Amino acid sequence: MATADPVPDAVLSYINNGAYPDSDEVASASLDSSTLGNLLQSLQHAQDEVKKDIRSLSKDTAPDIDDWISKAKSLQQDILRSRDTARQIVAEHEAGRELKAKVQDKAIQVRLLEKEVAFEDTLGGTLEHIRYANGVLQSVQNEAVGGDLTKALNKLETAQESIDGLESVRETKAYGLLQGRAKHLREGLKETATAKWNEAIAIKDRKVAVTGTASSLSLEGIAKPAQGLAIFDGLLQKLSKDLERDILKPRMTASTNGQVAKFEVTGKSLLCSGQSSDLSYKSLFQDLETMIDFLARELPSSVSLPLSDSLVLALANRLEEQWLEPAVPLDVNGMPGFQETLGDVQHLADAVEKHGWHGAKQLRDWVQSAPRTWLTKRREAVLGDVRNLVLVGLRETKTVERVETQMISQDDQQALRGDGGGQDDDWDTAWDEPEEDAKPDEAPPSAGRTEDEDEASAWDAEDMEKEPAHGDGNEEDDEGDAWGWGDEDANKPASPVASKPPAPKASGVTGTVQMQQPAEREMTLRETFSVTLIPDGVIKLLQQIIADAQSLAGPEYASSPIAPAASALYTLPTLALAIYRATAPTVYAKLDTGNMLIYNDANQLASQLREWQSSQPPTSRLRLDADVKALENFAKKAYASEMDSQRTVIRDLLDGAQGFTNVTKPPFKAESESAIEQTVDRLRALHTQWKPVLSSAALLQSLGSLLAAATAKIIADVEDLGDIGEEDSHQLRRLMEKVTAVKDLFAAQVSSPDGQPSTTATGQDMTFIYCPNWLKFQYLAEILESSLADIKYLWNEGELSLEFEAEEVCELIEGLFADSDMRRRAMAEIRRGGAGGR
Repeated sequence: MATADPVPDAVLSYINNGAYPDSDEVASASLDSSTLGNLLQSLQHAQDEVKKDIRSLSKDTAPDIDDWISKAKSLQQDILRSRDTARQIVAEHEAGRELKAKVQDKAIQVRLLEKEVAFEDTLGGTLEHIRYANGVLQSVQNEAVGGDLTKALNKLETAQESIDGLESVRETKAYGLLQGRAKHLREGLKETATAKWNEAIAIKDRKVAVTGTASSLSLEGIAKPAQGLAIFDGLLQKLSKDLERDILKPRMTASTNGQVAKFEVTGKSLLCSGQSSDLSYKSLFQDLETMIDFLARELPSSVSLPLSDSLVLALANRLEEQWLEPAVPLDVNGMPGFQETLGDVQHLADAVEKHGWHGAKQLRDWVQSAPRTWLTKRREAVLGDVRNLVLVGLRETKTVERVETQMISQDDQQALRGDGGGQDDDWDTAWDEPEEDAKPDEAPPSAGRTEDEDEASAWDAEDMEKEPAHGDGNEEDDEGDAWGWGDEDANKPASPVASKPPAPKASGVTGTVQMQQPAEREMTLRETFSVTLIPDGVIKLLQQIIADAQSLAGPEYASSPIAPAASALYTLPTLALAIYRATAPTVYAKLDTGNMLIYNDANQLASQLREWQSSQPPTSRLRLDADVKALENFAKKAYASEMDSQRTVIRDLLDGAQGFTNVTKPPFKAESESAIEQTVDRLRALHTQWKPVLSSAALLQSLGSLLAAATAKIIADVEDLGDIGEEDSHQLRRLMEKVTAVKDLFAAQVSSPDGQPSTTATGQDMTFIYCPNWLKFQYLAEILESSLADIKYLWNEGELSLEFEAEEVCELIEGLFADSDMRRRAMAEIRRGGAGGR
């Protein structure tokens, strides 16, 4: 039975609800023909039920659907009607545009008709206006032909106003013809006025002629129309240029043969002709006043006054450039003549103002600025002279001597004589210093010396380390920074000789003996060095400047207009010295010894300036302290620059030794020897080069500083070597002995108390005075070939501890000797001695 079959129900349940059968029997049931038939029957029945339900629902909603359909049809009809209405609106708009265009066209036609009517109404008046304007233009032409420019110009202005009144017919041919004729008449009046002007004032062949027909009235009559025609300024400008070309230039410019033209007035003519050798200022100003008087007399004020604006300006400019500027003297000897010239300028300005002319202010301004003009010219001349001195004075040098007298003690006398009383180690007491007063690396000046005396001392080791011996001694301490000495020498301990305390005096000396042996005596020190001719030339130039300033400030020039410039002359020495410092480095650089010559010249000039200022009276306004200081600093910088350059060369040469590593193996051995030889040769070459230029003390100091730089590098390189074999030690010692050979450059003869070289004393090695680390260098060379016992002896009994620190010696011992109990004991002993002090 179909109703008993569960499969159709399960399928309908799935279709309607999406539910799967719960029974496995239903899910696994087989579908045979009877089952499928039952399923088809069930589905057909379910479909019929659904259709029945739909019909039932459709019957209930049919009235609503019919109403919606009717409303849709009504809406469609409304849309069709709106579309027809829109088409009608567009058509009506197009029709409106056509109507509007027709209206505008008709309006234009109406306006044209109105204008035509108005023109017809005013045509009679316009034709009468045109006839009147044309008649006025005809009268202008008639007046111009008759020569009455004033009436012609007035009628032309009337005609132009009448023509401008024809505004309504501006576009007509009649209006254009009237304007063209008026313009033609105006141009004709300009040509007529110009011709009459040129006829009234004729300038030709260096001659100015005011013709008989050109009376003051007729010139006045020409000037007014020219102003109305806007050509008056051009005529005046041309007249001024013609006067300058044909009259002023020939009179104020001398020809190649040194002659000028002369002025000659005949009636209403001014002639500039002929040749005269009179180039005096008096004659020139007389001729210029003659020209001004002639023009002011013959020309009406309406012409001469505006003419003066350009003519007097051109006259003043040419006068200043060609006559007044060259008239400014360089010194006060030419001042009387210059004062007369200034008076002539004032008189010419008075002549210009007498006629009411313009331009006198420029002339008076030049007179008032004469002190400034003179000072400017003097300043330019001074600066040019200094530049020429630097260029020319460098071609020749001369030797100058500095002589200084000072008091020296008995100990210094014995040291200089070399009579140490039989004690060989007491000859150097001249460099001893008291421990309580001494500064590190310094030796005080000898008793009785002044600060200025120390500058020339060839015996003061500390001063020579700071600056060359003939430098000035009144510098402030902070100026030493400009010397540029190497830092490697700054902190070196003083040499053993310079550090010894002074020998105690014998306590048994009685007062009588002291009276017989004076504690001090006078000694004269001399030194020579080379300078160029520049210092003498500069000081002579400056002295002339100050002499002129003193002359101007005197009663002779009390009323002179240049007198106010006297005080400003005292500023010129500063400018002159500044230009010297600015140009010297470039010019001196052409010489190998340029910086050293700058040093000598600048110091010599500073010394001369200081001496010159000290000779001035207390009331003098000369102040050269700042300039002297600037020169001394300039000298120091030049010296420091040269020394820095040479130190760099020395260090570069020693760099070729490559730190003295493998000093016994080729090619390092050859390179080390070459580096040492080149360094020694360089020092000797500099000695030869500088010896003719520097003083002996400055020469030794400079070479000592360079030698100190070389020895300092060698010492540092050797201490950095580490292990040093026996063969290397011998080779290093030989290389250092080659450097030691330069001590012959520092061998100096002992001077007698009168400053002259002793004839009996032998040369003494002064190297350790000028080279602070010289003794350390010698001890290092000694250590390289010494035994442990020798090194301990030098440390304990000698003066090795004065030059080396304990650790330095221990590091050298470690590099020179193999590790052993003896080496350790020696190092411990040295360290104990270094820590406890000697």
